[in-house]
Amino acid sequence: MKINIKVFELETLRVELTERLSLSSSINQKIYYYYNFFHKVLATENKNFIEAFLTEFLEEYLKCISRFETAGTDPSFTKSLIVQLKKLSEYFSLLHNDFNISSEIERIEKQYHELCKILEDINDESASEQRAFFPLIEKSASEIIFGALDSIRIIINKTTDNNKFIIVPSEQEIENKIINQIHTSWQLALEHAKKYLTKVNKYHEVIISFDKRLGIYEGNSLGIALTLSFLEQLLKFYNTVYIINIKDKTAFTGGVDKFGNILSTGEEIIKQKVGVLFFSEIKYFVFPKCEESYAYFALTQLQKDYPKRKLRLIPVEDFSDVLNRRDLVDIKKQKVIVRASKFVKNNWISAATTFLLAIFFAYLFVMDFDDNPAFVEIYGNELQVKNKNGKILWTKYLNQGEIAFESSQYLEMFCRVIDIDSDGTNEVIISSGSIEEKKASDSVTKLYCYDKSNKLLWTYKFNDKVRAKREELEPIYSVYIIDTLSVDNQKSLFLYSNNSPSFSSAIYRIDLKTGRRLPGTLWASGHINDALIKDINNDNKTDILVVGLDNGFEDQVVFAFTPDTLTRVRLSTDEYTIKDYPIAKPIVYIRIQKTDYTIYHNLRMTGVRLKSLMDFHNEKNFRFISLLHHDQSKGQMWVKLDYNLKDIDIIIDSEFRILRDSLVAKGVLKSPYTDTEEYKAILKQNTLYWKNGNWVKREEL
Repeated sequence: MKINIKVFELETLRVELTERLSLSSSINQKIYYYYNFFHKVLATENKNFIEAFLTEFLEEYLKCISRFETAGTDPSFTKSLIVQLKKLSEYFSLLHNDFNISSEIERIEKQYHELCKILEDINDESASEQRAFFPLIEKSASEIIFGALDSIRIIINKTTDNNKFIIVPSEQEIENKIINQIHTSWQLALEHAKKYLTKVNKYHEVIISFDKRLGIYEGNSLGIALTLSFLEQLLKFYNTVYIINIKDKTAFTGGVDKFGNILSTGEEIIKQKVGVLFFSEIKYFVFPKCEESYAYFALTQLQKDYPKRKLRLIPVEDFSDVLNRRDLVDIKKQKVIVRASKFVKNNWISAATTFLLAIFFAYLFVMDFDDNPAFVEIYGNELQVKNKNGKILWTKYLNQGEIAFESSQYLEMFCRVIDIDSDGTNEVIISSGSIEEKKASDSVTKLYCYDKSNKLLWTYKFNDKVRAKREELEPIYSVYIIDTLSVDNQKSLFLYSNNSPSFSSAIYRIDLKTGRRLPGTLWASGHINDALIKDINNDNKTDILVVGLDNGFEDQVVFAFTPDTLTRVRLSTDEYTIKDYPIAKPIVYIRIQKTDYTIYHNLRMTGVRLKSLMDFHNEKNFRFISLLHHDQSKGQMWVKLDYNLKDIDIIIDSEFRILRDSLVAKGVLKSPYTDTEEYKAILKQNTLYWKNGNWVKREEL
């Protein structure tokens, strides 16, 4: 319905919005303020008003929307929010080509529909991650937005001097409010842990991480969740005979004193927290028994609108009440084999089922006469070539030193099932070969092509010799598969090779039918980690997008080129640039420089995770995993490159966030914290682009 409103009234509302935003640190409250203002402006249906009053807030509004979660919010507001976002998308997409919030709308809609199912008691029974959830409420919670749902992660290490508690994030307000509760909960958890331990280290370093990083953690109401999380991780850290697991979809609130008594939170607070959890996936809510009547009153009021929603309230008086409830905490004795090997528990029922199924399918395979290779699978060091029904046609035993197929995502780099001559029967191409063909003394990796009967059709090895100013490069190369591409009606297989003892790499192609080398090579001064084939600049020519390293610049790089029959080299520093060939003119060449975390670990270079480059068609961007440490478990992040080949965004991995933020909390690394727009802006600001013979920043493109 169109609203008749004047310019000066909108200006007054705009000033009020600006003031409210400056005083609010809560994402949900900001969204609520934005929504009300946007609603009034959009309701005017005046394009000039909409453009004039909304454009300045659009970017920050969408940043808030990207962090919005439906948990803790009345679905009626979420539904209205989705409608508004769709209106914004329809309107501003016509004005700004790069305006795209479809993925956020899709994400919020999915959460909204899942919440509606929960409220109607038709949610599925799939288990969520088992950790201690707790409700957070807004300081100025409304009848629409109650708050948010968060959870705790604990990492425990031994230390020698004293106990260290590192809170991530570690704003001063958070430390001052809950540090006493942390010490109390830790001592209480240690006392309970000693029932299962014979020896405990005197001192520990404990990293306490809040998953949502909402910045509104106050008071001591985290007491139960902290104590339970400490106890759970202590038993796992010391690998005790008994371990405890928090049941999924359980939330806790209430402080804990040194005797284990549960402390009250307050009437209005407990009512609001019931509201948060009512509009979430949580099934069980543990809270102080002294506030039982307030909690049930709030639940009854909410169930008037959603009578089918089942939220079980569990009042407790002390911490022992929590541990004694098997519907809240599962205390189990570990099997010897599990405890010794840290491996999954055996289940005799599933094992028997698997055995019977194996017999059944073995019978089917005997009756299967299809001999056309369809796919391959890895079992240990054995590569199994199978038909479309899964019958093993033949196998190859791969070299343990070269095989890198710990997971199936890497398999396409080393092996492809392809019909090389378009006769309807597939062949199998394998990099690294088998122990029958490859001799131990042969240091060069080869590519082998077999027919359906395991007959070798051709082999190829890459042994080109090149040089740089710093050295002559010994021709010892690995071979990895990129993809197939028909050029002038000739089926080509594009490959890349990395120099095993040094830094050079190359992208080239061979004839798919014969295995003969075809003209056209792109040399690079640093190893390649992944590549894909696509027309990335919309010129109707097929290009190759590559991610990897450059040893001269000592950076991770993204570059793209259009393959042809000439040999060229990618630009590097003078010492590392491959000699004797012209410098290629790339479609794009980007350097992603080292982070402070990588520099702190004194690493010259890190890398890009193998086979992580992906094309997200719906979101119109490419993504790959940037490694920030040689050990992948110690730091990585996703890098998103827009289809325009200019705009980069960063997705922070949770492990990297915890590890770097712990260093920030200690004062070893400078602020800001990791999963913040400020830190992402620093990473993007340090990114360099090759333009007209110079390295420039994004704003100079």
